[in-house]
Amino acid sequence: MKHTIKSLIALALTAVLLSACGTSDQSKNTGSDKDKNVLTIGTEATYPPFTYRDKKTNDITGYDVDVAKEVAKRLDMKPKFVATEWKNMFTSLDSKRFDMVANQVTVTDERKQKYDFSTPYTVSGGQVIVNKDNKDIKGIDDIKGKTVGTTQGSNYAKVAEEAGAKTKYYKGIAQVLADLDVNRVDAAMNDQLFILSELKKTDYNVKAVGKPFNKNKMAFTFRKDDKELVKKVNKALEDMKKDGTLAKISKKYFGEDVSE
Repeated sequence: MKHTIKSLIALALTAVLLSACGTSDQSKNTGSDKDKNVLTIGTEATYPPFTYRDKKTNDITGYDVDVAKEVAKRLDMKPKFVATEWKNMFTSLDSKRFDMVANQVTVTDERKQKYDFSTPYTVSGGQVIVNKDNKDIKGIDDIKGKTVGTTQGSNYAKVAEEAGAKTKYYKGIAQVLADLDVNRVDAAMNDQLFILSELKKTDYNVKAVGKPFNKNKMAFTFRKDDKELVKKVNKALEDMKKDGTLAKISKKYFGEDVSE
């Protein structure tokens, strides 16, 4: 009798363990399949016209956002944007908080050592911004010894330092321009397309000076271990260029094709 009871208990325990294992595997697979259908995208949401929040809906929108949405659509994936400060963008990508970055990331040799990039979808140049009352700074050659406001981790911080300027870091471009407006910094730097499309819309007492000092190519950024995703995104971008979709999105924000 005792032997029979022990046998029944053993069978019951085995059934419970098998059931638990089956439930665990099923949940894991379901979650994995679900995750594969979502493309998580890191972006500032504070950098118009590239990535910002719509004042009426508070939804994240902009040129980079629209391009990323179209890419996700062609990959048959749902885009999920994760608002992130620029200074934390790459560490968040490293920690797999999202799959890629869509934030006008300039492709540089230094960054290519650690990250993979898509085919560039924007080509532009940097330009110096000063207070309208400033008569001394007429371009990048005049910022030596001056204080330049920039966002932490920005490619322009390195450019400013190489030109002999000191840098002061801010959370976003709005804070940079606010301090430049009251002469707390001597100058700022930003993308020519931002200056052409957005600077004139602000009430800041600032202006762009000099010619663009470089030519930059901007692309989506990925971890090195996501080569398959990079390949799929590049195919989507290639198709978007061929059928005119990328140019259409570009003209919506800038009035011209800035993708090449």
